Amino acid sequence: MSPAPPTSLPLLRTTWTTLYTTTLPALALSHAPTQPHWPVHLDHCFARIIYDAVIGAGLAPWPTRLQSPAVAHMSAAQLQACIAMGEGIATGRVGLTEADEQSLAVRCKQGKQGKRKSGTHAGSERGKRKRGERDGDIRAAMGGAPPVGTQRPLEAEEEGGEAARPLPRPVSPSSDTDRDTNALIASSALSHFRQRVLLALAQVPRGRYTTYAALADFLGSAPRAVGNAMRNNPFAPAVPCHRVLAADGGIGGFGGEWGGKGGEGERIRKKRELLRSEGVRFDGRGRVVGGVWRGFV
Repeated sequence: MSPAPPTSLPLLRTTWTTLYTTTLPALALSHAPTQPHWPVHLDHCFARIIYDAVIGAGLAPWPTRLQSPAVAHMSAAQLQACIAMGEGIATGRVGLTEADEQSLAVRCKQGKQGKRKSGTHAGSERGKRKRGERDGDIRAAMGGAPPVGTQRPLEAEEEGGEAARPLPRPVSPSSDTDRDTNALIASSALSHFRQRVLLALAQVPRGRYTTYAALADFLGSAPRAVGNAMRNNPFAPAVPCHRVLAADGGIGGFGGEWGGKGGEGERIRKKRELLRSEGVRFDGRGRVVGGVWRGFV
């Protein structure tokens, strides 16, 4: 006889968080035979798939139905449904590939079983061009000069209903960002967009790194807008902008400088030292070692 499922909200949240952040990624990385194919292996991907099915009912992306962070705003019934689906994926009762396809479909993205998403293949010229534009935009935002032809109006990236989007809030503050800091960000005179960026950034744990693109994906914005919002961070180092790197593994920007082939200035060297002191490693070319942290909620 299986144990009765948890019913209290704190226990449900703990059970669900463990399931999507630890159990499912571990099964995917080990290629567990319960699924014929594991199309995703990152915790935020499992959360996206299950949230879209449970909260969005397979009809809409979950953020259109519930305020972020989902784990803090779901009802007990929704948490139980997420747990049930997660356990179904873990045991093979629920097909992960099909659930992923459904989630991508409601987000108007082409799934892995269909045609390749435009511009994302490593060898496509369009993909290369988009990456070049993205990196140029971030350089501009962080104080460097973007390549010719890559400038885009920043206002268009920050506007468009931005004030209506909910603020990200860490479920549990990291060792570097306490509740007082989070409250200061949320109650500050900064624009709504900058508050969203900094509150999301505050979730990045010590010893890990994320990228401008990863933050932009979570916030539904653009890397350039994210980089601009991080400039003159009034809450550094409690809000760790030094933990954001370029998409290609390069050191990225810091304090108005941008690291690159032309050498590293004093501020970029400080950024690298901060990351190393926290346990982040770099290879002989100065590229970061290890995966991008994308556990935003």
